[in-house]
Amino acid sequence: MTAYRFRVKFDPDPTSLWRDIVVGADRTIAEFQSAINAEVGLDQGHLWFVGEDEDYWDSAVKYQCPQGYDESLGGDPVLRTERIENADEVTIGEMTRQLGLEQYDRICYLYDYGDEWRFYAILKEILSDEPSDKPPEGVKEKGESIDDQYDALGAAESDSPLPDPLYSVLPETAVPVADLRELEKRDGIVHVIPLLSLETGFGAVCERFAIQFEERGYVLENFQPGWQVVEEVDGIDKTEEALLAALADAVRGWHAEIAEISGAMTGQHFDEETVEAMHVELEAELERIGYGHL
Repeated sequence: MTAYRFRVKFDPDPTSLWRDIVVGADRTIAEFQSAINAEVGLDQGHLWFVGEDEDYWDSAVKYQCPQGYDESLGGDPVLRTERIENADEVTIGEMTRQLGLEQYDRICYLYDYGDEWRFYAILKEILSDEPSDKPPEGVKEKGESIDDQYDALGAAESDSPLPDPLYSVLPETAVPVADLRELEKRDGIVHVIPLLSLETGFGAVCERFAIQFEERGYVLENFQPGWQVVEEVDGIDKTEEALLAALADAVRGWHAEIAEISGAMTGQHFDEETVEAMHVELEAELERIGYGHL
């Protein structure tokens, strides 16, 4: 009884296009790949492989599509620098064991050796109560499919509006914390939680915050060229406290992901204490609104 929830992100624009896919441990990598392509709007007419971390062509292990695997066998094994496996014969559970994957670790996926559609997948959750033969299933998504939103070169540009009333309120730069506090007075907004505040000569400004509406919650980050939703939580049929708890968990997950991204970019390892330190403002805000136990 084991399944895995992967967040599959479009590498050129990971905050604007991603899909959460749950897949049983006994399902093959090839089945997982078919679900990815169906979810993001790609066909199945090209070669592909799944590799380690975000190494792509430099991956020491490549789980290749059956056709690519058969073609690779024809080469000189002495000259081969990576280990190759048939993705149709390796299960997701076997792959996680072979690569030593733990929560928040990554794999990469490259589709079409010509256009090189690049994705990476973060192991967001190990589900011990799901059947191991569970077929891959999309459970959460952000962004339009590639065939609707991106050109053949994979150039990405987000056209997803921010949730009301943020689209018309937020500037393209960091927003004053005082202005965020004022949003809590608006109808339909339950909580606004600054997460990354910086002191400036003009007062405290915020580069990251969470906002809770009556039936949905969002985590927003100030990227270039402006604010983007990085996490979204469905609150339908949840109490106010249950939605806030889920939103707080989404913030913690995003902080862990930031640490992973920063580590990959700098070559440094950020331990759990570093990630916990990122939660300081979240914990203080939860205390402020009377939910310090979450």
